[in-house]
Amino acid sequence: MNLETCRLRIRNVVSSDDVAIYDAVQCPEIHMMYGNQFDSIIKVQQYIHVLLSEYDIGKYRTLAIADKTKNLLIGTITLDKDKTFPRAEISYWISNSYRNTGFATEAISKVIAYAFTNMSINRIQAMHFPNNYASGRVLQKSGMQYEGTLRQYVGMGEMHLDCMMYSIIKEEFKERIIR
Repeated sequence: MNLETCRLRIRNVVSSDDVAIYDAVQCPEIHMMYGNQFDSIIKVQQYIHVLLSEYDIGKYRTLAIADKTKNLLIGTITLDKDKTFPRAEISYWISNSYRNTGFATEAISKVIAYAFTNMSINRIQAMHFPNNYASGRVLQKSGMQYEGTLRQYVGMGEMHLDCMMYSIIKEEFKERIIR
């Protein structure tokens, strides 16, 4: 998959993205999602190798969000299609220095449009932790509606965190385009 917006290229992750990913996961908010999974550049490179293998077999999930002018990775976005039901879940992160620029909203909106137009999907959902207000705002600006809070939905060791659920369905997406 290779998508473009005015400012972004949403593309496969490539080997040369390793340093950008490693640097980004040093941010506490991003590190919280991955834990120590990427505590060395070698582990990031192994992760990229797995992604490249998935691309080769036609399975795409995690893509790079790249600044179009430099083709520099500034974040990632994952579209995880359910194997049984016509739905998918989006998750994403944006590097600290590129936050509050509208890049996340731009990337999510493009992936939502792609999924509803090119895949057999009726619902797309996304979640964020309650203290991440900016992420909730991004999801709202992308056309998603808040559905509720999933109590203690994510367990990380002894910690159990709530998640706020948002979604958009295909019919709502079509209505937004018509307007």
